[in-house]
Amino acid sequence: MQGLNISLVIGSALLACSSVGTAFAEQAKTEKLYDFDNKVHYYQTKLDDDNYKIEIQSDDYKHFANQSVFLLRHANRLCLNKTFMLKVLDGVQEYESMPTNPRAYQPALSVLLQCEDE
Repeated sequence: MQGLNISLVIGSALLACSSVGTAFAEQAKTEKLYDFDNKVHYYQTKLDDDNYKIEIQSDDYKHFANQSVFLLRHANRLCLNKTFMLKVLDGVQEYESMPTNPRAYQPALSVLLQCEDE
């Protein structure tokens, strides 16, 4: 009888621990980062080992090219030089070399990055 109670307590504890681990695994942590070389502020969320959400903060026209180059190089680095796919969610800006009107607020460039298996 006492052995059965101990088994139930141990089983309950294991079940509770496994559900806590699952809850933490499901919460993706978003990091706010800065790339000093390209002068880009961005948020990065690791969804799982091969999937990330990256959000590059809007900036002015002169940083537009830096943001694009940064995105490609950063994706390549995260995927460890494997083939990757980018899905743009929002924030593609139009580029004008000599804007005549004040530029409207542009949303952050938001993409999903998927690293593909070889």
